[in-house]
Amino acid sequence: MKKQGFVLAALAATMLCGMMPGAAWAQDEGMIVVTGSRVDRDDYDQYYDEGQSAIGLTRKADNFVKPLYINSDSRDPDVRRAEVTAMLGDVMRLAAAQGIALVAGDYKLVPLTPESLKALSYGVGNRPDTTRVKVCARVPVGGGFAGVRAVDAAIAAFVKSVPVTGRSYIETGGTDLAINNPQSYRGAVVKAIADEAKRYAALFGPDYGIELRGLDSELYFKQASETEVFLYIEHSFVIGPK
Repeated sequence: MKKQGFVLAALAATMLCGMMPGAAWAQDEGMIVVTGSRVDRDDYDQYYDEGQSAIGLTRKADNFVKPLYINSDSRDPDVRRAEVTAMLGDVMRLAAAQGIALVAGDYKLVPLTPESLKALSYGVGNRPDTTRVKVCARVPVGGGFAGVRAVDAAIAAFVKSVPVTGRSYIETGGTDLAINNPQSYRGAVVKAIADEAKRYAALFGPDYGIELRGLDSELYFKQASETEVFLYIEHSFVIGPK
């Protein structure tokens, strides 16, 4: 049941790896980035968002993802691009050796392959006289990467291991979560809604039934904890006599 007075706003933070602020919904299969809007509450519900429905599915995320910004601030633009390209090559070589996967994309992430590498955009960094390219490091949730601190430590060590070419350097962004093929969980989300609605209806006795509305809406998701995501559909239900 959607809590009274809630306004739909699935994500209020800027998405990792270039996604613009706004709601995240599951339209396509693939690995999708998820971030959490932290609000000024206690630690228990620090990821709670007043725009989300109260009923949905909470599950462990598949991966942590962290952006890597490869920069150069050499004076000549051609030199900057060459230095960024050289450092990117070292990043790809060393990441494979250290068990860190590299992905690219804004919202839907894809493995960094020779084909996707061609589509990478060389843009301007934090200053007009810098060149930057962006990729993301991906590591699985669980195992040796049980939390954000472990991920950040591993990525920091990895970045230090990458040799500098000329005036190249690497900056990193915040660590977020990603889920694979979120649309595959739509059935489980609908079941969670139906189970909860039936439980509420049972409180009124056998002569009462439920009417569910909005289950054809988009599937939304947001960060629920350091390692979990919450998937939900904006909906409502009405309990009344049969």
